[in-house]
Amino acid sequence: MKKFVFLGLSLLISLALLTVSCHKENLTNNQNNTDTEVPGGGEDPGDEPGGGEGGEGEDPGDGEEETGDHVIPNGVTDADGNQYNTVVLGNQEWMAQSLRVTHYADGTAIPMGTDGQWSDTDPYRYAPAGDETKVELWGYLYNWSAVMHGSGSTTANPSGVQGICPTGWHVPSKAEWEQLFSYVGSQSQYVCDDNPAHIVKSLCVNKDWESAGTGYECCPGWESWSNNATGFSAYPCGTYNGNYMDQNLGAHFWSTTMINVNYKWIAAPRFYCFSPVSDLAAGGQVGTAISLRCVKD
Repeated sequence: MKKFVFLGLSLLISLALLTVSCHKENLTNNQNNTDTEVPGGGEDPGDEPGGGEGGEGEDPGDGEEETGDHVIPNGVTDADGNQYNTVVLGNQEWMAQSLRVTHYADGTAIPMGTDGQWSDTDPYRYAPAGDETKVELWGYLYNWSAVMHGSGSTTANPSGVQGICPTGWHVPSKAEWEQLFSYVGSQSQYVCDDNPAHIVKSLCVNKDWESAGTGYECCPGWESWSNNATGFSAYPCGTYNGNYMDQNLGAHFWSTTMINVNYKWIAAPRFYCFSPVSDLAAGGQVGTAISLRCVKD
């Protein structure tokens, strides 16, 4: 009799243990189902808006959606078939490389000037520092007559002067340069020391500039590897006025606007190695050869 009682108790204990085990297994399975099947569940930060490693995400305020600034590879082609990157800054699209064309859009050749050849009236182009190997990156230097191709001075925005530029593009007026500088100065990512006038570093390419030391932290020559936040990529091509000057020190660009008729002085912004600001008032005399950036119509 005792033997049967003992067997009965053993059977009851085994059944009880089996019931507990099944219950625990069901709880575990339910928990696992909760972790994998509930919409939006899990711990992958990439599933959350703005998620990703570090939880930083993509703030629309920091990207192209807000400003529209971007570089367009091969955005324009000139009369010789040369292609140029372009850059959208605000409401303007600029060439992001200086012009190196040798013909106008109508096919007319632009004469190559020689050392010592300099003219207020005849159009000429020159290689920067007299070195043709620099043209591919730096572009040619042109006198104002070459740039304007017979057009007169204008202050209009847009200028309406195609001049030497490819079809669909034009030579910028002083007002168009001012529009560019105003836009760049309004964007904190392009400004140095929170000063909206200190924008030149963001417009200059990140190589070939003469090195500048302490005290020039907002200038193109200071740690030039950190230049060019805008993508405008200005090279320090210098000038030619019978002599080559300012190579590796200054980038000078034409406008359509004459600011002094007596001296034939044109508004021409200068980006200088040791200056944080662009000096439109510096200008250029019409016979001097400097760089050109065209703006889309």
